[in-house]
Amino acid sequence: MTTPHGDEAEAPTGSAGQLLRDLLTSQSAELRRRDEAVRASEPGSVHAMRIAARRLRSTLTTYRPLLDREQTDPLREELRWLGQTLARARDAQVLAARFDALLDAEDPDLLAGPVRERIDATLRAAYDTGLEEGRQALLGERHARLLEGLARLAEAPPLLDDATGRARPVVRRLLRRDTKRLRKAVRAVESVSDPTERDLALHEARKKSKRARYGAESAVPVLGARATRYAVSAKRVQDALGEHQDTVVARQWLREFAATAHAAGEDTFTYGRLHAFEQERAAVAVRDFEGAWKALNRKKIRRVLKG
Repeated sequence: MTTPHGDEAEAPTGSAGQLLRDLLTSQSAELRRRDEAVRASEPGSVHAMRIAARRLRSTLTTYRPLLDREQTDPLREELRWLGQTLARARDAQVLAARFDALLDAEDPDLLAGPVRERIDATLRAAYDTGLEEGRQALLGERHARLLEGLARLAEAPPLLDDATGRARPVVRRLLRRDTKRLRKAVRAVESVSDPTERDLALHEARKKSKRARYGAESAVPVLGARATRYAVSAKRVQDALGEHQDTVVARQWLREFAATAHAAGEDTFTYGRLHAFEQERAAVAVRDFEGAWKALNRKKIRRVLKG
């Protein structure tokens, strides 16, 4: 039976618990550094903090068989909340840049109506609202409690008995677990034909590929170059699926822009063209994903999971 290893106990040197303790210490410290940068309004700090929260949450997910989940699952959910709160401003910023690039590449004669003005104004408002929500969240009691909880976690992670095992075999088992979930998500993509359901399945596969990548990166100290190769390959899958998800979100916004413009009596021709461009991007992203997934499944890359 797996039981708590004890808050005050030291994980044996070279054990999975020691690796996990080191990860939680460094990642919690990184989140705190990013928190200070956001408060100082440093450029790019919101996005960097979002990544730090995402990485720490992924660690708690991959390594949860080694942790007392009654203590760590609430922290995972709070990290999810933090990431979602910080995402609103960043997402609007990324979308604005994406649409600007599309419009810059378009023939000026095909820009019908105040398309750029409508897009810029809408996304600027979304960015400002999201930024203010994020700043208020960081000043609130909920965020303060999260930081306190993460500090306690790093100081004394609630390890289970399984964490005392040697790091190499334990981490390989955890990576196999993440990879199995990724394969299941990819099979789900292959099994659906409805476009909306397929988009959702691809998005789920993206999340699973991100977890596999972060898990492999965390394993580099014990698995070395093989873990690095696996992480690089998983990131290619993640990037292709991330691009696809960006097209899904962009097309949703374009449909909303077109509906609002139509209601205002404006020409919607350009929104339709941009939507078609995004559809083509989606098709390219799916092909890139299929190639990246095939590469990740190569025997040479999967060797890190053996042993």
